[in-house]
Amino acid sequence: MKNNFIVLVLLLPLCLFGQKNKVLFNDNWEFQHQPTDPVAIVSLPHTPRIEPLVMKEQFLGEVTYRKHFDYPLKNGRQLFIHFEGAMHTARVLLNGQEMGKHIGGYLPFKVDLTTALKDSNNILVVYLDNREDPTIPPGKPIKDLDFYYHAGIYRNVWLEEIGGIEIENTFFQTLHADAKNAELQLDFDLHFDPSWIISPLEVKASIGKASFELNNTQYIDSSSVIHYQGKLIVNQPELWSPDSPILHEIQILAILASDTIAKQSFKAGIREAIIKSDGFYLNGSKLFLSGTNRHQEYPYVGYAVADNAHKRDAQLIKDAGFNFVRLSHYPQAPAFYDACDELGLIVMDAIAGWQFFGPAPFEQRCKEDLINMILRDRNHPSVIFWENSLNETQMSDLFIQDMNHIAKELLGSTAFTAGWIDHPSYDVFIPARQHAKAPDYWNLYTPKAKALLIAEYGDWEYYAQNAGFNQTQFADLAQSERNSRHLRSASEKALLQQAYNFKEASLSNRKGEHIIGEANWVCFDYNRGYSPDIEASGIYDITRLPKYAVDFYKSQLLDPIKEPFVKIGTSWTSTSDTSITVFSNCSEVQIALNDSIIGKKAAPFEFSIPSYKAGKLTAIGYQRNIRAVSAVVNTPQEPTRIKLFLDTLQIGIDSTKADLIFIRAQLLDANGVLVPNNSHKVTFSVIAQDAGLMCPAIQQMQAGIATALLRTEAPTHPILIKANLGLLGLTDQIIWNP
Repeated sequence: MKNNFIVLVLLLPLCLFGQKNKVLFNDNWEFQHQPTDPVAIVSLPHTPRIEPLVMKEQFLGEVTYRKHFDYPLKNGRQLFIHFEGAMHTARVLLNGQEMGKHIGGYLPFKVDLTTALKDSNNILVVYLDNREDPTIPPGKPIKDLDFYYHAGIYRNVWLEEIGGIEIENTFFQTLHADAKNAELQLDFDLHFDPSWIISPLEVKASIGKASFELNNTQYIDSSSVIHYQGKLIVNQPELWSPDSPILHEIQILAILASDTIAKQSFKAGIREAIIKSDGFYLNGSKLFLSGTNRHQEYPYVGYAVADNAHKRDAQLIKDAGFNFVRLSHYPQAPAFYDACDELGLIVMDAIAGWQFFGPAPFEQRCKEDLINMILRDRNHPSVIFWENSLNETQMSDLFIQDMNHIAKELLGSTAFTAGWIDHPSYDVFIPARQHAKAPDYWNLYTPKAKALLIAEYGDWEYYAQNAGFNQTQFADLAQSERNSRHLRSASEKALLQQAYNFKEASLSNRKGEHIIGEANWVCFDYNRGYSPDIEASGIYDITRLPKYAVDFYKSQLLDPIKEPFVKIGTSWTSTSDTSITVFSNCSEVQIALNDSIIGKKAAPFEFSIPSYKAGKLTAIGYQRNIRAVSAVVNTPQEPTRIKLFLDTLQIGIDSTKADLIFIRAQLLDANGVLVPNNSHKVTFSVIAQDAGLMCPAIQQMQAGIATALLRTEAPTHPILIKANLGLLGLTDQIIWNP
């Protein structure tokens, strides 16, 4: 270790020292729409208005958040408030003094509260305004926008107390990595109080048990910052990848007289990403990027999505077999990136924008957003691609070059820029499939960029009825059934058609020589401003329940050895088609009706049943003639009960802050078979001290399941949930205990 000591003579008392203290600041906020309105006590994340399931318009307006708090601050220390996201123009006042402003709804900002802070009886006020403004990305009027940007302080807020020295601008890079060794680089700044003079200070940086060899690349500059760079060679490194998302802790310490006076630690992954002429490579192995697009919107609460709910979204994406997700069309919550790191999902980050370039200072704000997004997210091993273009927007050549220059300055050579316009400044050209024409689409296209990734496919080309290969062969389908936009309550035929469309488009994409990956449109159904209905091309519905398209992707993307998979694409009722689709990743599938074998074949797994007979369909997946997995579908009988459960996936309820969990009420027959009925309504109720419904109590069933949305507030008491299907006299209840 070289040159990692500097000299400090302290002109301030020792109470100035101490590590950063970071405290969650989400609870007990006062909220008002207008100054004359009643005051509501809320916790964050928060939305100003609970929206209907199918939105017709979003809330636009000014709101006020207020918080009373005590905070005795020692001399020489500073207190900041850190917002992960607030939509989209903010003014922050403390004790009547304006402390800061911020413009932009998708990225974090900090405000220094120190000069107006009192030991007790502080009053913090945040004025927010999310009204339309063409100068603030995405800028497009809501009535023309393909999503909603919602309102409120919709992410976490933190108090951050720091001393006279802080570690900033940390940047970890893997310069090279393979199974034998990895070359790592760590850059960071020490920012210190300008009243100091130099004396012995020890600075250390490590990843796991290995220490970086540090050199301060520049001594003190005019802003009292010391720049450090560390290098390290690791032999036989444990590498990060979608199949093995190994994370290591990076720790940076500033030590004075054996006391740690500043510390920063975060999780990082060692991985090398390269684009070659024949594809994308991760850690020396070629990898096709199979992915989806994600909007962060939740029903009823808009963007006010709890951290665990973001993590569940990432888990659903991973469970479908994907290794890649494009964040459309804006930066998303920090918790989602953390989950992608942990699960092994490669991310394309994106600035806010869609089919719009606004007047000044719109362009400058795009550049500022890009800088802030990169500084926030560049240490995530999951984030390899950076969409630094405005999606489906005409941009000047100078703007494109400027945005790529910014990205390369901040990211170096270890990440890739991406744009929907084929410009040599971008590393990856990311058109939608529908931006070209059938039958070849982009398969014969040689990009000016290094590579081509189909950023959207499977929706618009089928919705437009002019780009699917087999549109003329769908004579037995109604026009509304031919496209990919189908709610989960749609017919089996429609939902199977959606899965088929994704299959056809994906197989087409994979024929392109320069195509390194694809992302379907879209993962989750969502609301949008320009159309008063739910955009239903999601492979999951808006409440995160799967459609048949999820089974298609599992059949294509799950490892048949580690995760053999088989699923029958029917509920097998009297209205079902006798042409049966089975989704499987096995080499062969056998299907039987009431234990009589219909047939056994290799893919595609399409079976014709001679005639409908109620009973049991069984599908058995074989690998090398050995039974690997099976699935059963029984004809549902008359419903006799409903069953409640909390859909937490593998993630429990958050015990530290707010959480959002879907409550499911299933309609079952006497044998426990789901009855796929759309005609019934269920009334939900919750009795709890620290939980409640975030939706209307009465919910319509879709395909035999009614869903309500529960919000919890770090619950420490039991939660009693009841459901009543009064028309049939069916009830159920569950109790969740902490």
